Amino acid sequence: MKNIIFLFFIASLFLVSVSCNELDNIFGNKKEDPNQLGGSGNIPIAQVGNTFELSPRIGDKAIELNEKIKVAKNENGLVTMDVECDIPNIPELKTYIDRIPSTMKSNGRIKTQLKFKMTNEGLQDFFNKDEKPHTLIKYNAKVGDEYKLTKSDGKTITRKVISRSDVDDFPYGFFDIKTITIEQDSRIAGIKKFVFRANHKFGLVHVEAHMDDGSIVKSYIFTNNY
Repeated sequence: MKNIIFLFFIASLFLVSVSCNELDNIFGNKKEDPNQLGGSGNIPIAQVGNTFELSPRIGDKAIELNEKIKVAKNENGLVTMDVECDIPNIPELKTYIDRIPSTMKSNGRIKTQLKFKMTNEGLQDFFNKDEKPHTLIKYNAKVGDEYKLTKSDGKTITRKVISRSDVDDFPYGFFDIKTITIEQDSRIAGIKKFVFRANHKFGLVHVEAHMDDGSIVKSYIFTNNY
């Protein structure tokens, strides 16, 4: 009996002396960090010089941005893009344009650089206030997967995979393609949520912002290289 108690005591000490992560490793239950993204950055959409085009709309109304979007640098999948576009004089967008930092505006144009991580395993952005990597999609995602990021202010941004297609059913230029659909909650006044569609070959292909008034601002994103 004393031996049994001693063994139980040793086992208890062992369990309280290791971290939860270590226990996960021991028992094979280690969860993958949703904001760790591996894979090769040597993919067509991330190549220096690749360009992108948008087709933004508010409902059925087309918006002309005269955009110039180009990959300026690729460091093992960490991509820097030069972005330039017109500032549209559209009342429905005024609130959101006013939120854009003045340092990004010049002579009626927005000029800035954006950073992404693009690999053959997925896509991340750094748009949060802390500029931390936040996964937008992993191409092996399952419905229900979540990519959460807690910012320094304690607020959490949640992205959730709500559907994925195993057939080519989403129109994309001259193609029909398979897509994974991701929904993100919004912290921006006037916007209820964001919806993204991604494809393993073309990357991010479509973006929607669902407004409180029921309108939807949306755009395709077309890549020159694929």
